[in-house]
Amino acid sequence: MGPLRHATAGARRYGALLALPGARGPVLASALGSLPIGMYALAIILLAREATGSFADAGRVVGAFGLANAVGAVAQGRLMDRLGQPRVLLAAVAGHLVALVALVVAAQERAPTWALAVCAAAGGACLPQVPAAMRSLWGALVSDPEQRATAYALVAIAFEVAVTTAPAIVAGIVALASPAAAVLAAATLATAGAVGFAATAGARGWRGERHEVGWLGPLTAPGMRTVFTVLAAFGAAMGMLQVALPAFGAERGSAEEGGLLLAALSGGSLIGGLVYGARPWPGTLPRRLVVLLLGLAAGCALLAVAQSYAVLAVLLVLAGMLIAPVVVVGSTLLDTVAPPGTATEAFAVMIMGIVAGNAAGNALAGAVVDAASYEAAVLCAAALAVLGAAISLARRRSLARPPAR
Repeated sequence: MGPLRHATAGARRYGALLALPGARGPVLASALGSLPIGMYALAIILLAREATGSFADAGRVVGAFGLANAVGAVAQGRLMDRLGQPRVLLAAVAGHLVALVALVVAAQERAPTWALAVCAAAGGACLPQVPAAMRSLWGALVSDPEQRATAYALVAIAFEVAVTTAPAIVAGIVALASPAAAVLAAATLATAGAVGFAATAGARGWRGERHEVGWLGPLTAPGMRTVFTVLAAFGAAMGMLQVALPAFGAERGSAEEGGLLLAALSGGSLIGGLVYGARPWPGTLPRRLVVLLLGLAAGCALLAVAQSYAVLAVLLVLAGMLIAPVVVVGSTLLDTVAPPGTATEAFAVMIMGIVAGNAAGNALAGAVVDAASYEAAVLCAAALAVLGAAISLARRRSLARPPAR
């Protein structure tokens, strides 16, 4: 009866959030707006590969999209904090839709790679940051700290669902139609999510605090720099795994199996997000962050002992259960460490830290796998998670002290 009672209490916590006045519409719109984030990587790679005949060129095109998205997310966050959510989201989605249509047309006309990359970069920069807007809106809708942690877990859960299900959606659309149709479908979903979110009463009524910060934005605060650095180390560890897992399959004759292993990791993260948000947890947030990262490090180290797909899949689910809670704790810490009035930009900066770390981890893992082995790569991932925990522990005072107004 214990697990059933906990599950019922967890469902009640999520239900209470969705029952808050003005919450349900933005949550649905943000879930819709999160789905394209998981679709674009595969859809753009397939589209660019079809147009150029080269996976290397396709990688450059999707890389331009991802890099521009990271920069654009921070810019959109800063503008939302100053101008409100609807104006920024509607302007972004207009540019995004035009850029993605241009990308599809350019691909069909067999335009050069640089032209595809320019269109992709414009689309990435203008990808509407609906999840960041939802995270900020939760800060206004919920005042209780524990309930707010559950709300932030919902944001992470929506993202994990998108990452887990989106590739299958893209594969289905490509099988029935074409990569171009998959890109346009993602653009349509992004448009619907952004327009739907901007139309809600919560988005129209949300206002950021008036504030003055330098060009570094929220990174002027010591605690914000700590969160950024710790989450960058965490992102690097995840980037190592993204390359190491296909390498595990390649060593056994099937690199494609790496996709299934990554799905097991994402599935574990989804479970972990649901469990974390379903109940209160002891200890301060800085201490939780250290414990979670050390647990993740142990989980990554255990991956080195797996010799079969079945064992590795189980270990990946267990390690993955700590991924979403790390992101949720980082997001919750922003309420303390981010300068007043920078809620949306601070979340975008945190995500940019994860993305930048992820890219560095991808590159490092490729070098480690080529020079050594899969086992060496996952042990490096464990070391990066330990590094994140060490930084968090060493700078724990900055995480407990709100920045000066």
